[in-house]
This record gives sequence, C-alpha cells and structure tokens, in this order.
Amino acid sequence: MHLNIIRENGQLKLENLHCGCAYDHDMPDMKIFIYSGLLGDCANLVKQNMTGSNVLVVCDEITHEVAAKQIIDNLQSQGYNCTLCMFAGEPVEPSPEREAQVAAMIESDTDFLLSVGSGVVTDVTRHAAFMAEKPFAVFGTAASMDGYTSITSSMMENGMKITKYGKSADILMFDPTVLATAPPIMQAAGIGDVLAKYNVLVDWKLGSIVSDETFCPLCEELLLAALDLCSSNVDEIIARSEKGMEALIESLILAGLTVLIVRYTRPVASVEHNMSHYWEMSALAYGGSSPSHGVGVGIGLIYSLIFHDILRSANMADIDKEKIKASRMTKAQKKEFIMTYYPPGVGKEVLQVNHFWYLTWEQQQARIDALIAYHERYKQDCAILPSYQSIIDMFEKMDAPTSAKKAGIDKDRLRKTLLCTKDFRPRYSIANAIDELGLLGYATQKVLDMEDSL
Repeated sequence: MHLNIIRENGQLKLENLHCGCAYDHDMPDMKIFIYSGLLGDCANLVKQNMTGSNVLVVCDEITHEVAAKQIIDNLQSQGYNCTLCMFAGEPVEPSPEREAQVAAMIESDTDFLLSVGSGVVTDVTRHAAFMAEKPFAVFGTAASMDGYTSITSSMMENGMKITKYGKSADILMFDPTVLATAPPIMQAAGIGDVLAKYNVLVDWKLGSIVSDETFCPLCEELLLAALDLCSSNVDEIIARSEKGMEALIESLILAGLTVLIVRYTRPVASVEHNMSHYWEMSALAYGGSSPSHGVGVGIGLIYSLIFHDILRSANMADIDKEKIKASRMTKAQKKEFIMTYYPPGVGKEVLQVNHFWYLTWEQQQARIDALIAYHERYKQDCAILPSYQSIIDMFEKMDAPTSAKKAGIDKDRLRKTLLCTKDFRPRYSIANAIDELGLLGYATQKVLDMEDSL
C-alpha cells in the first residue's frame, strides 16, 4: 500500500486507494481546489466542472458579504441565472425549517446548487440537493470542520442531532485568503476537529481488538498525513496566515475524505464527537450554553486524553471481574439510565441506533479479557497521543474554551456527559473501555476534580 497525495495547480488529488482491508474503498469524482485568489476564479471553476446555467446559491448573511455576493456577480457576468437563498439571523442552525427554505427555492429547471459557507450552510444544502436529486458545489468560507467532503449531513430535529444521508459535492473550492477572515474561534474549531483524529485512531484500534470493528490502514495513513500537516503548521494557523489556512483546510479535507473512501464516519469521530453532540442537544432541550461543534470536539478530546492516561496507568492485575459483575446495571436499569441522562427523545434514538447499548455479562467479560491481553500493545498505540495539556495550551493561544466550565456547561451536565456519551453510537471508545473495566466512575470524578484547573 502506498497512498499518493497529489497537489497540482491548486488541485488536491488522491491515488492508490487500496490496502486490502474489508472495506470497499471508494472515491467519488469530486474535484478539490485550494489556492489563494480562488474567490475570483470561482465562476470559472464552476463553469469547467458543473453542467447547466441555472444555479441556486445558498448562504447566510455573513457569508453573503464575505463571498457569495462577489461569486454571484461573477457568475452572472458569465451568463448564469442565479437565485439567492440566504439564511437570516444568528445563530444559523441545521433545522428542518432551513432545509425547507432551500427546498422551496429549488425549481424544476434548477441545474445545481452552490453552497457558500461552512458547516451548517453546507449540511443543509447537501441534504436539500440530495432530496431534489440535484448536483451541488461548495465554496467553503471557514476551515472549521471536516464535513465538506461528507456524504451525510448533521441536522437538528426534535431536539436531536441526527445524521441524514445525502450525496457528496461535485466540487469543493477554498481560498485561504477568505478562510483567514473567519473568526479565530472557527480556526480553533478546525484544529479541534483535526486533532481529535489522534483519539479516533487509538479508539478505532481498540475497537478492532475488543469489538471486532474493521480497521482500515489506508484511512490511518490519510489521518496521520492530516495530523502531521496540521501539527507542523500550528503557529501559522494561529497567526491565520495563508500558509496556515491552506494547511488547516487541507488537513480537514484529507481527514474528511476517509469517510468517502469507506462510506462510514468511523475514521473521523469517536466519543469526543459524542460529547460535543450531547452539549448541542442539551442546550437545545434545556437552554444554556453549547460550544461550536469543533470547539466542543476539542474539549471532548481533552477529556478523552485524560481517560487514556487513566487506562494506560491502570494495573490489569488489579481488575476484579467479580466486583465489576456485582456492580453491573440490569438491562432495565441501563435503559432507564439512557432515557434519563439523555435529553427528551434522544434516549429512545440511542436505544434504536446502538445495538451495543447493553452487554450481557458474557459479552462484557470477553471484552475485559481482550482489553487485558491487549493492554501492553495499547500503551504502544498511545504513543501518538498528544498530552491533554498541549491541547489546552493550543486552545488558550486561540482564546478558545478549554473545559466545559469555560464553555458555560455546569458540572452536573459534564458529569452526565462523561457517564453516558459512550452509548451514543455503536463505536468502541476509551470511555467504553474504562466503563467495562469498572473505572468510569473513578475517571469521571477525576475529571470533575480537575475541571477548575483545565
């Protein structure tokens, strides 16, 4: 296996997407362009890569001024018929109402949609285009997330963060000079989303041993390339230089492409993403604060790294299976726990989606045995992990919150987060590992005790 990452004339390409794992690797015909001055070339790139002349441009009030207005002027000068769909107000959420707003403006003769924005605008446009069976293109305005390449959209419905399947964009376009104009907190979100892949990789390897998940070496190579590119350009990213913005968005794109390759989001998300989703859903249900998704992921990464420190230092000889067995919840107790700890309606969804929400003792015991046998190798795998303090230091330089408390989340909600988000998805994580070893209560209390100093 030798993956080729090609950068040529502002275009990013991948070759040799084969590694022999059980996944069927796939790479859609997506064109990716990243270069300074692309904003002025956007209309030309659209003309070269999209068919038709009737385009629905989707943006919000901010991205209209940042880029969409100029893009529309340039498209119209080349003969395109542009219709504008602009989301008003702040914050812009990925709600059914936003999607309905886009859908209502798609006509039978609309040839394609063009998203001008970042996470929410892209997600809403993607799903609306999918439902209307229309192609779509993306001009990204912030290096804040890895979802530009995705085939799914994260949407909020009835207080729940749900994943809706859709289609990938035909063309992605990024201008580092535009990305640099986004607020610094959005670059912090992007860094948080990229660096979370350290945790994802270690968790995924744990899952491959303990929970029989399929691990993809090709995705690992792509993620390590993304992590290296981001980590080696942190100072440039913090300075918001063109070089830094190019490195950050390319890191996010490389990571995001793994989802297209295996058609599954496991390569980009683990429990740190669950934590961020939990805070978003809790804020919607109960009020209060919630950090932006990428910043929440970064905070979740800090807690995950503390959990890894606990598991690394644990003495497997001290694991008392009889004590663990005696403290287990019954199935009815576990169901009540999930229904109570998650916001209204979300617990029911968790029970439906996660077929591992309750393990028999025989299943848990087999996982414990696998963890004990793997522990020394696991500690070697952890060599790639940064320290939680290094993530804190990086976020502080970007004036981003480094703890739930600093993001406006109280200790009770944090406690629930640490105890229940292991169950949000059927993906094995460090939180599952320490829970099944009987250590989650201890680990949660340790984080709560550290919270004021993070």
